[in-house]
This record gives sequence, C-alpha cells and structure tokens, in this order.
Amino acid sequence: MARLTFTVNGELCSFAVTEHGLTIGRQLENEIVLNHAIVSRKHARVEMRGRQAWLIDLESRNGVTVNRLRIKEEQLSDGDLIGIGPFEIQFEDRAAQSVVLDDNQYFPIASDGRVVQTHELHLETVDLQQFYAIGMRINQILDYRELLDQVMEEVLRVVPAQRGFLLLRKGEELVPRVVLPAGTGDVAISGSIVAKALQEGEAVLTRDARLDFAGANSIISANIRSAICAPLLLQGNAIGVILLDSAGREQFSERDRDLVVAIANFAAVAIERARLTDELRQQGELRKNLERFLSPNVAKALARYVAQHGKLWEAQEQTVTVLFADVKGFTALSERLSPREVQDLLNEYLHEMTDVIFRYNGTVDKYIGDGIMAVFGAPRLPDEPEDTQHAFRAVAAALEMQAAQQRLVSKWEPSKAFTIRIGVNTGMAYTGFFGTRHRLEYTAIGDTVNTASRLESAAEPGAIFIGQDTATHVNDRFTLQEMGELQLKGKQQRVRAFKVMS
Repeated sequence: MARLTFTVNGELCSFAVTEHGLTIGRQLENEIVLNHAIVSRKHARVEMRGRQAWLIDLESRNGVTVNRLRIKEEQLSDGDLIGIGPFEIQFEDRAAQSVVLDDNQYFPIASDGRVVQTHELHLETVDLQQFYAIGMRINQILDYRELLDQVMEEVLRVVPAQRGFLLLRKGEELVPRVVLPAGTGDVAISGSIVAKALQEGEAVLTRDARLDFAGANSIISANIRSAICAPLLLQGNAIGVILLDSAGREQFSERDRDLVVAIANFAAVAIERARLTDELRQQGELRKNLERFLSPNVAKALARYVAQHGKLWEAQEQTVTVLFADVKGFTALSERLSPREVQDLLNEYLHEMTDVIFRYNGTVDKYIGDGIMAVFGAPRLPDEPEDTQHAFRAVAAALEMQAAQQRLVSKWEPSKAFTIRIGVNTGMAYTGFFGTRHRLEYTAIGDTVNTASRLESAAEPGAIFIGQDTATHVNDRFTLQEMGELQLKGKQQRVRAFKVMS
C-alpha cells in the first residue's frame, strides 16, 4: 500500500492509497482537499491498477505534473513529486503506516541474538521441502512490489504472527515496505532489536519481551512479548529486516527463527534482483526515448541520473550554441519525385545529419520538415562542469554535415540533387525537458535560437553562416569570411555575420 504526503500550512499530511484510489481537488467531496484558487474542483485522481498506482489529470484547468513534467496519465514510482497548483505532493511506494523505531514505546535493553548462518539452520526434512517450494514461488516473481508482498505472505504462512514487517534500507533511511495487517495508523517497533539485526547481522529471538527486555511498562501495556527479527543479508551487508511479533509467552521457537532466517537469506537475493531488474527496465525505457534526440552516451548518462534521483532537473538558462540546417529547394524537389522517393531521400538525409550531430555530442531538438534544429552544450547534468567547446563542436559538425550531404548527392541520380544551408549562433537560451517520462521533448528557446534560424535563412546554398559570439569562440580554429552586418528577418538590430570557409 502506497501513500501521498505533503505539507499544508506547516502541517504534514499523509493519505494511504487504497484499492479505491484518491481524488484530489478544491471541492470538499475529494479525499484530498487542496483549497487554492488555481486548483480545479476535481483536479486529479490516483487509482490502483493491480499493484501499480496511476495519476490521472481530470481535465484540470492548470494541469498536473510529475517530477515537473506535464502529464495526462502517468504510472507513479517511489519518490515521484506530483505538482498540483502550488502544492508538491510526494508519492511513496511503501506501507501506508509510519513505522516508528521507538524504544520509549518498545524498550529492549538486552536481546537473545546471534549470527545464524545458512549451514547452521536446524531444519527438518519437511521444512526443507517447504523451503524449496517457497523458493520456487519467490523465484518466479519478477515484479518488485509483488515480490515484497509475496515474501511476507510466505513468512507468515510458515510462522504465524500477530504483526509482520518488511523494512528496506533506502540510503540512510529504513523504509517500511510491507506491514501486515495493513492499516493507516502509526505503529511502533523496537529500534534496538532492528539495530542489532542490521548492524551485527544477527537474527534476534525474544521469547518474552517482558523478561528479555526487563519488563518495560510500555511493552507490557502494548502486550507485545515475543519477537523474531532476521536481517536480509546480501554479501554480508543487511539491506533490510523481516520482523515478526506477537502477544503471549513462548510464541516463537528456534525452529521458527531458523525458518524466517532461511526465507530471509533467499529473499534478500530475490529482492535485490527484482530491484535491479526494475531499475534497468526504467532506465531502458527512458534511454530508448532519450536516444531519439540525444547521442547514445548522453542518453545513457541522463537515464542513469533519472534512475538515481527519480526526476529531471528544472529548466535552466545557460549558454549554448544552436544550429539550424535546411534543404534548399525542397519544395521543387518534391514536385519532381514520387512521395515514396521523397520519403526515402529525406529519411536517408536526416539519418546522416543526425549521426554527424551525435558524433559531436549535439542534441537534436527537432526535425522541421526537411529542416533540423540542434543544440550543443545542453543538456548538461547538474554535477557536470560547463562545456566550453560547444561552439567549436557545432561549427565542426556543420562542416561535416555539408561534406556528408555532398557524399549523399554524389551517389544519387542528378534529379535528386540538392544543397543545404546552415546557420549557427551562440548565446543564452532557456533549456529544459517538456512532456512525460515516456515521451520527452527537449528544447531551447530565446533570441539565440531565433537568430540561428535567421542566419540559416540568410545563408547561401551550400554555405554556413555564424553569428558574432560563435565567431569569437572559434575564430582561431576556422577560416572565416566576414559578411558584414545583416538585416535579418524579424530582427530590429542588424547582426554581424561570418561565413565559415574551412
């Protein structure tokens, strides 16, 4: 069971996402009421589809975002940030309850715990057969969330307990992933028992909490007297714990402890496998989408960043170099050729141009018919140093694009011959991602972009025109011919332009 958490007027609010879902909006009839003028009466809905939570925009006036990306319908993942009006809501794929590690409520001062290795387990033949069947069932599950639920169901089937917890480490935090029986209230467990299992890799068995832990009043009042806590060990490190507790004396035996340890040892490997599989699947889907307009190495780095941080960074203003390329006389060419020939010609041309742009770590912003817009110097990961070579790479790419176009034309029939012109400009632009995680568009906007487009329009067929700032960055690396100050369409001030000769 997952939950949504957010802060309103300094107060932290938490709502469990049940099988019935949650509606969000300004009306009082919603499960989550957000009283703000830019929140629609019925703004959004979270619903469960199997074990997956989905967020749906209910045709709201101002839209819904997930990790700052506008969505209509989106599957939610742990840590996603939902934006509705001025509110930021966090989706947590975890148990709806807050599990508190509080020794004031559950106060052990000693424990009967020791490291239990797999070869030390005292299991009877019937236990081994049962354990083998459990292992087979767990090993068949690939879905991460389903696996966690199944592990706890298997544990409680062989060792019945009043309560069961599966908690996993997430950085420095210990996150409750499964709490049985499910509910919405806060529950307290022993921090000392859990710490012993995590830090020392020990399976802890308490036969009577009142005796083992000196009979703290809070334990007696809570009527919790017996517990088992087994670490989920992976290569000697605990990635989490399984904890069972029940009221009554002598509720658990050493055999029960050994069964829980055996399942925990097997489950740790299965959980890590499923987690990595889920992470790789998400990275693969995102990388496949990103590779439509980014070079493969940049797409891979971005996919890895999103997998680690769970979101994209905000749009930013930065210095970039923008390239526009356009086919001269494409309309006349289309009149001479059949639609299929035009499509084949254009696809081959765009493929070659895109390969060149990617080789110089450029980003294909968009295809505009037979035109291409590319950006160099962005996107840049937040922890990467500023790229000081984007102007050089853009101009070098432009020269290679001209050469690649000439190679294409040389192998085609004369009726298919065409030329291209290119404009390049450097300056400040606003860059960022727009769309959803499954369909992203990366773009740059600003006067730098407009000027690059106008330089391309002013260029002669077969020529590359660059702006003053680009020339300043590359004039010692290319042969340039000054074209004077041009009056570009849509520009009030004249623009100093240069032609790249070689």
